Amino acid sequence: MAKTHTGLVHVYTGNGKGKTSAAMGLAVRAVGQGLRVFIVQFMKGGAYTGEFISAKNFLPNIGFEQFGKHCIKEEKQMKLQGLDRGYHYYDFVRDDIECGDCRFCFLNDSEQAQACKDGMEKAMKLSKSESYDLLVLDEILVAVAFKFIDEEKLAQLIKEKRRDLELVLTGRGASTRILDLADYVSNLNEVKHPFNTNKTPARRGIEY
Repeated sequence: MAKTHTGLVHVYTGNGKGKTSAAMGLAVRAVGQGLRVFIVQFMKGGAYTGEFISAKNFLPNIGFEQFGKHCIKEEKQMKLQGLDRGYHYYDFVRDDIECGDCRFCFLNDSEQAQACKDGMEKAMKLSKSESYDLLVLDEILVAVAFKFIDEEKLAQLIKEKRRDLELVLTGRGASTRILDLADYVSNLNEVKHPFNTNKTPARRGIEY
């Protein structure tokens, strides 16, 4: 699809639910209008997440790659139909598997840091590629906040991206510098969340 407009920069930040959801909704809208989309997820490696499965199985013109620690319960959560992980259909195991107190995939260690660095290298290449019209960097702002990615490198990506590439950045803790470079800024503030009111755990299809 030919484009002549200047690509703008979106930031979805804040401590409320909905940042990734908003980015994924925009990605689906873009695909519906014939745009080519690539999503890079930082700090997330669970290929059982709903957005990953939808992109791989049901949506055309969309690329999706994760750069984060993998869930140790991942194979129990799903059955992979095919040989290569992440590129074939997934069938869910019907028994719900609760995360409980397990926080393995959120353990911010050297493995997580390296995954983020690898993801940033991928993002830098995609930001100048002619192959995509919309690039979503999900949770990159968290990776920057943890100093897994240098803020200066993200600022460089924003300034040097292909002129007509639409760019979406999500995650808590967006810095003033990144906010100043953005064209759209949405701050999702938590007013009420069921985990804080009654310890409701993350639910399949809603939180992941």
